[in-house]
Amino acid sequence: MKQKVSIYTFGCKMNQYESQAMAEMLHDYQVGFSQDKADLFIVNSCTVTSEAERKLRQLFRRLKGLNPNSKIIITGCYSQLSPNELRELGADEVIGVREKKAIHKYVSRQLNRPDGVAPSEFLTVTSSIEGRTRAFLGIEDGCLNCCSYCRVRLARGSKIISKPIDLVKREFEGLVSRGYREIVLTGINIGYYGFDLDSSLVKLLIELDKLEGEWRIRLGSLDPDRVDGELLHLITTSRRMARHLHLSLQSGSDRILRAMRRKYTVDEYLRAVDRARSVDTRFAFTTDLIAGFPGENDSDHKESLKVVEQVEFLKVHVFRFSRRPGTEAAEMKDQIDSGTKKARSHELIEAGKRSRKKYLERQIGRKASVLIQKTGHTESSGFDEFYAPHAIEGAHEGFVNTTIISIESQREGSDAELYCRSVVR
Repeated sequence: MKQKVSIYTFGCKMNQYESQAMAEMLHDYQVGFSQDKADLFIVNSCTVTSEAERKLRQLFRRLKGLNPNSKIIITGCYSQLSPNELRELGADEVIGVREKKAIHKYVSRQLNRPDGVAPSEFLTVTSSIEGRTRAFLGIEDGCLNCCSYCRVRLARGSKIISKPIDLVKREFEGLVSRGYREIVLTGINIGYYGFDLDSSLVKLLIELDKLEGEWRIRLGSLDPDRVDGELLHLITTSRRMARHLHLSLQSGSDRILRAMRRKYTVDEYLRAVDRARSVDTRFAFTTDLIAGFPGENDSDHKESLKVVEQVEFLKVHVFRFSRRPGTEAAEMKDQIDSGTKKARSHELIEAGKRSRKKYLERQIGRKASVLIQKTGHTESSGFDEFYAPHAIEGAHEGFVNTTIISIESQREGSDAELYCRSVVR
């Protein structure tokens, strides 16, 4: 009987992709995700916030309590930067980000099994942790930015490592041939894809757009300074590119953006939004905002609220500022107290809900191409090319052409989970 391995994942889409890749490398084990009983656990960690690290330590203690004789390997960004802390916690093996490529060796060593699987230069996948319709595909690692609050760059490094275009194409074709219809290109900062290959994200997308099949590409998170006219032209002229970008804002105040060492102004951000919507007024944006960055005053906070209202984001992800060891922002003066951060975070979240409602209400009566992700006896659900969620009466599969007839909520009296009610046309 094969020994059981369970993988837990914290953090970003890149981590989710790498967890799937590690699972596929462990083909001679019985591998599952987030299962409480196993001979060995792999915890793929995140270090973006102190809360992510706290949750990992909490999970570790729970798993150890349930499985006192099982082994636990911790990998990822947290383990890359704080290995001794995790060894003191009691982890049987602590490995860094790059060692994920040799995960079979570490698992076999802990379970006293022969290895026999050579580490690969690049992680690849043939299936998805996301289900049967949408898959993540990692194309790049590393970041050239020097954001004053970010610890991920310290873990992943400032050297860009891009997966060669031919390898991306083979992996992409493999996923499509297995029935995946939406491929999400992800990385630590995909806007820098190709810097080490004398290539670019646009060149990669042009090559992928030539591949056969019925599918859609969605891009992972991008910084505004990496979105130019060439990229927007490609997105808005290709029928296979999702008309949605996760465009990181972080703050609506130029003063705070400078303190964050971001490479754009609010005006430049808004111009990128306007360029996309000048071609398609429905073009959707999601974003990230940090509440309570050091030195942020009420005026700065109001500027962020103003941008949220102006852009009409489909989704706003709000994070309270977290002092991360080794970052410039952790040592800045004028740290914001937790009560103020909580209050500002709440206001940004509520503004994000109103923004989502306004955007979705503009879609009523419009047509959409919905990729079905869940099919029930009476209703199907999925996401359209703008990343708006849909519920459709009846059992459907694949891409479905619909018309949006109303906006509804999953919870009575709440607009937290608004979605489109659509009919097949």
